[in-house]
Amino acid sequence: MQKKNFLPILALAVGHLVTDLQAGALPIVLPHLKELFTLSYSQLAAIVLTQNITSSVIQPVFGYITDKRSMPVLLPFCAAMAGAGFAAIGWVSSYTLILLTVIIIGIASATYHPQASKTVNFLSDENSKAKNMGIFSLGGNAGMAVGSILMTFLIGLQDGIHNTMYFILPGLLVFGLMMKYMPDYKRVNAEHSLKKAAVQIKAASEKLSYTGMFILLFFIFMRSTIHTGLSTYLPLFFMKFRGSEAIFASALVSAFLLGGVAGTYTGAVLSDRLGARRIILGSIILSIPTIWLISHAGTEIGAMLAVVASGFFIIGSFATTIVLAQTMLPDNVGMAAGLTIGFSVGMGGFGVTILGFIADNFGLPLVMQIVTWLPVAAAIIALKIPIPASLRK
Repeated sequence: MQKKNFLPILALAVGHLVTDLQAGALPIVLPHLKELFTLSYSQLAAIVLTQNITSSVIQPVFGYITDKRSMPVLLPFCAAMAGAGFAAIGWVSSYTLILLTVIIIGIASATYHPQASKTVNFLSDENSKAKNMGIFSLGGNAGMAVGSILMTFLIGLQDGIHNTMYFILPGLLVFGLMMKYMPDYKRVNAEHSLKKAAVQIKAASEKLSYTGMFILLFFIFMRSTIHTGLSTYLPLFFMKFRGSEAIFASALVSAFLLGGVAGTYTGAVLSDRLGARRIILGSIILSIPTIWLISHAGTEIGAMLAVVASGFFIIGSFATTIVLAQTMLPDNVGMAAGLTIGFSVGMGGFGVTILGFIADNFGLPLVMQIVTWLPVAAAIIALKIPIPASLRK
């Protein structure tokens, strides 16, 4: 990567952080919304599902649109819009309005991710794509962790859930930062459009079958169900079945997401050195014992360590799978980003909805047992993912 491109990429990562603050903060406000509006577990799961559909499942549509016509100028507006949407969630007066604010946040996120991800790809050279995607992905996972920590702090202040209004400030600040590098974003997107024909010829040998892409997306769906399921139900499980205080239960979510931040960047850097196969398979296998320890640890410290390790390993292949999909679809890198960051991750929301139904009818302990075994199935799927020659080591 040319040094002059590092700061523009870093700005996109910061924008990713701000856009994803809301995703980390939402699990923290869910228990309070449940009490305030007397919601069932299924209604809570429906909120998560709405967020995932609007922010993730429809991302490939926006990715396809940006592949046809790049729109980097929308990036700063998306970050600001996401913050404004979450700022309102603490002030709504009905369940319907909660869903409406979640939809606003989701549309902003769905627009940001494909365009930003493809711009990172265009700013990177062949030997730094995974690393740079790791920096970008780290921004998103850090945003989820920071959002969780920030909301935990804010909800403990005098105005409680009304303090969501402060989430509008980061969006306004990052707006100016991203506008500073807008000439770079417009330049690389324009250059890519001019070189697209040459890239198609060069990359044709890297294209894989639709079956290979389906296997990759199914693996990401499984990984997302595990990740979103834990971040959604950990606080409720520890408060109801382990007798933990609300502040410790919220801290578990923050620790889980912070572990994911470290795992995202570590996995991305190692992917350039060890190859995609080892990172994808290794990370999911190593998550199996750590997830088991979450519900079996005898102390709060043990549970906290297990949560951090689980977050680290589960999401360690995040950047690797994005680059892998973009290599499989070299002519549609925006749509590839939408499929990996968005659609298959968002489909995890359907998995969480099923887990919510199980929790309502059979209890949260069974949900924790199911989440413990899901990485085993995901590891078997990972063995079948085809890896292009350029990503093997």
